Amino acid sequence: MMRATRLPALLWLMVLTACLAFSSVQLLRGASLDTRITALLPETHQSPGVDRANDQLSAPFTHRFVLLLEAEQPNEASGALAQTLEDADVVSELRYRPGDYQLDNLLEVLGPSRYRLLGENLRATIDSGDTDDLRRQALASLIMPTGLDQHPVRDPFGLLDRWLDSQLSTRFDTRGDLVTLEVDGRSLVVMTATLSGNAWDTGLQDRLTDAINDFQGAHPDAQLWRSGMVFHAADGAHQAKSEISTIGLGSLIGVLLILLVVFRSPVTIATLLLPLVAGGVFALAITLWWFQGIHLLTIAFGSSLIGVAIDYALHLQCARTLAGREFRLRRMLPGLALGLVTSVMAYVVQAFTPMPGLRQMAIFAGCGLVGAWLTVVLWLPLTRVHTTPGTRALAERLWGVLDRLRGRLGPRLALVLALVAISIAGVRLQGDDSLRLINTSSQQLLGDEALVQRELGRDTGTVYLLVMAHDTEGFLGRVESLNPLLESLMQEGHLGGYTSLAERVPSRSRQSTNLERTRTLYQQQLDQVYASAGLPPALYERALEALEQSPPLTLDHWLASPLGESDQRLWLGEIDRGQVGGMITLNGGIDDRARQQLASLARSDENIELVDRVEQISAVLGELRRQIAQWVAGALVALTLLLALRYRWRTWRVIAPAGGAILTVLTLYALLGVPLNLFHQLALLLVLGIGLDAGIFMQEHPRAHHAWLAITLSIISSLLAFGLLAFSATPVLHHIGMTTLIGLASVWLLTALVQHRLPPDQTTPHDNAHDHG
Repeated sequence: MMRATRLPALLWLMVLTACLAFSSVQLLRGASLDTRITALLPETHQSPGVDRANDQLSAPFTHRFVLLLEAEQPNEASGALAQTLEDADVVSELRYRPGDYQLDNLLEVLGPSRYRLLGENLRATIDSGDTDDLRRQALASLIMPTGLDQHPVRDPFGLLDRWLDSQLSTRFDTRGDLVTLEVDGRSLVVMTATLSGNAWDTGLQDRLTDAINDFQGAHPDAQLWRSGMVFHAADGAHQAKSEISTIGLGSLIGVLLILLVVFRSPVTIATLLLPLVAGGVFALAITLWWFQGIHLLTIAFGSSLIGVAIDYALHLQCARTLAGREFRLRRMLPGLALGLVTSVMAYVVQAFTPMPGLRQMAIFAGCGLVGAWLTVVLWLPLTRVHTTPGTRALAERLWGVLDRLRGRLGPRLALVLALVAISIAGVRLQGDDSLRLINTSSQQLLGDEALVQRELGRDTGTVYLLVMAHDTEGFLGRVESLNPLLESLMQEGHLGGYTSLAERVPSRSRQSTNLERTRTLYQQQLDQVYASAGLPPALYERALEALEQSPPLTLDHWLASPLGESDQRLWLGEIDRGQVGGMITLNGGIDDRARQQLASLARSDENIELVDRVEQISAVLGELRRQIAQWVAGALVALTLLLALRYRWRTWRVIAPAGGAILTVLTLYALLGVPLNLFHQLALLLVLGIGLDAGIFMQEHPRAHHAWLAITLSIISSLLAFGLLAFSATPVLHHIGMTTLIGLASVWLLTALVQHRLPPDQTTPHDNAHDHG
């Protein structure tokens, strides 16, 4: 018999070993660990161009950072900071002096095409025919040249300098030894750096943070403003480490102490945690096999839902501890099986949603629960447990508390309270899908970021237009056709600004018309310029020859130049269906009027798409929230019908702890004006699972002390593991913790209140009988 019992356990060990090996191989081979929030969207909403655009626009912000430095001795301070960063091995390139910007080949790249590159103002001046001012400026420059290449034949009107002036920010001062920017009357050194590694590398984050702290410690008079993903990642990591060392460590110690007090055996405690580990291994392998990768949100929230499985281990071990040799597993199996089926149904039903993220979380959580359950049933009975008088005494005291509470909430009162709660939540409860929910950056860092982006005109491409065409020329032409609308929105104050490749590289047709305008200018004024400057008339023919030999500027040449390096993020090149594409970033604020007009434009032209990355993420969060609510509500109805087949009129006692706790949370949030978000609802899934288990086990073993002991331990351990997160400063963790705290406390209380009263002689410490009395 023992050999027959051990055989399934051995087979399960072999399955888990295979799962562990498979997952290890997949991860070592580079299995996809997805972090993109857009990957949670339905496939029908995905756009390969948008995904690439998002990644490309984020890349400079991810791989680089900017520092603005103010100091009494800027030369000394900037040099010291540069040396500190280089010594810390956190930067591969650092620019803060004019010489750090290699502009030597600008003349080579732009010089031959200068006659085709005219800004809007210069075009308008030539078209007006009033070009006398241009003649006078050219004459002055010929007498005293100040331009980059203002040669009397190659560029008598300084067209190259005029074009560069329209492309370069005039706010940067490069006349001294440093690149500086004036902000509110203060001169700040602008330092831009490229990271030597990954912004998410905690080692690099620590070295960078230490380097900056060391510098500030040595230069207390200096002030720094920071911009870059690496600083936000470091801020979040620092906060997470701090809270793990306080809240996380505190909750872990609390759970272990409580379990040690109850079971008095480290081995028994290990058996309680073993199913969670086994469930995680099984879930990871199945998810990697099914989806060929896994999203980090799946690991985070799926692991939390698998935590429900500690219920199974607690119920089994509590029953074994109190029953001793009288324990029989077969008497526990109906309750354990129903607990598994209800929790798996509540979670796996979300696999039928159109949201890939929810489907993956559902499969991970469902498989994890199955893996944990099999571990409990197959392995734990083979382990030894210690029967102690202290455990029995604690169970009896808790049973006394239950006796004082039971029977105080009948079905009629429960129904009335449920209807009132549903009415309040339905009328007053609001939703919140703001991106602030997943923000972990400090207010100081957010302030630094806003200042740097505002003063440098530096954006992360949060809102942009994705423009597609059949070829590069068609793309540039289409972008140019959007300029009048964008300029109009700017002039009316609806749009702060925009950046497009067509500003840098005009289309060929526009370059051709620009060349005609330059030819007109030469014909109108050049001979007079030469005559006034006392230059020989023969230069006129040579100047016209240079004009005729001017090649058009191509996008490839521009992006390959130092000045065009920052524009590389705006060009995707070839994308889906043989098309090319690029982005127009919308900067400096965009109001509802601008959004409406641009959205209308995008709807009328399939080659243009308006993308708001913040709204896109909010839409994902909102859709996840709605899908969870709808499918879990449907699952609860189905579970109620299923449970009614076994429990008949007592079904309400099974559903009341979970359903009542959820309604309690929603009603409190509605009354307090707390908007519901995705992370509240993910925490409610945990409440749902533990609540269903509590209701089932109290009906399966209504006279057994071990059932109430296990329920109490499950809720206390979950409150310590999750409820303490209510004190977290991280918004996501705070929402999960607060919901868990209220919800699980309600589960415990409601489980006791809805139980029917028992005569004193019908309770036993270790009743394992299948009794529905």
